[in-house]
Amino acid sequence: MRTALRRLSPASQAIEPLAAPSDVSCVFAGHSGATITLYGSGVQAYVRKQAADVARNERLMRQAEKQRLLCAHGVALPRVLGEGVGEDKRAFFDMEYVPGRTVADAVIHAAPIDRAALLRSLGNLLWLFQMQQGDALSPALFHAKIDEIGTKCATRMPTNRRMAEIWGCGAKLMAYDWDGVPQSPCHGDLTLENILLTRKRGIVFIDCDEPFASSWWLDVAKLFQDVQGHWCIRTLYGTAEPAQFLNAVQKIDQLSGDLYKLVANDALREKLPQLTALHLFRCLPYVKQEDVVNFVCARIQHVLNA
Repeated sequence: MRTALRRLSPASQAIEPLAAPSDVSCVFAGHSGATITLYGSGVQAYVRKQAADVARNERLMRQAEKQRLLCAHGVALPRVLGEGVGEDKRAFFDMEYVPGRTVADAVIHAAPIDRAALLRSLGNLLWLFQMQQGDALSPALFHAKIDEIGTKCATRMPTNRRMAEIWGCGAKLMAYDWDGVPQSPCHGDLTLENILLTRKRGIVFIDCDEPFASSWWLDVAKLFQDVQGHWCIRTLYGTAEPAQFLNAVQKIDQLSGDLYKLVANDALREKLPQLTALHLFRCLPYVKQEDVVNFVCARIQHVLNA
């Protein structure tokens, strides 16, 4: 991933961190355990992302490097301002704060979405990755990931209570042909929760990741994790007013039709259901409520049988 992008990028160099932070405005925790902190306000605001623990420092620094390299290609991402290691030895990097709302939030709250602009930005991003496409990834990577997820689920609550369903989903995924998925640069976590709608900059991507396998096909499948798997509207199931739920599903269906236009590759179309289901399966070790475990398993079955 990084070697491919560097062919078109200036040399990547570490940047000194900003001055000691103050004026904490908001703190979030991501699925990986990383801490996201907003400091300051207005034009002085910036965001610091810090690794959950020392063992994840290297991965966080790779995320910062990817973000710098993609920015150098003209991809709309928050600009990296600095990086370093805190007193607790956890790595961090600072980036500009970009105000906006996520596409997922707009879906949930019935806010307008410029679908043409979204499709155009996604098409440009995926084209950049596709131009650096290489040989096929080893199917063993996918088999190992499926097995790893099942093993993790067996040791954690509440997933350990639903292992029959989880192993059933895992067995279905294992049975698919995983050959032919091309290696390429990728965003790494291209969900609707990681795409911002902004007034000044239009569509902005956030929160790149270093996944177990790097491919633009997996980026496309991440989008379908939301529009086919309904991951981004999971909180509306059984809790939202019927009108809100139906409105969100309608918006998701519209986006699904739009995004399917990006899948012009017949080989990708064939493998899209299993790749989408794999991303849903990967959510299971992070799930904290048993009803969400049931939801994920049901959506995996839906995606594979659609």
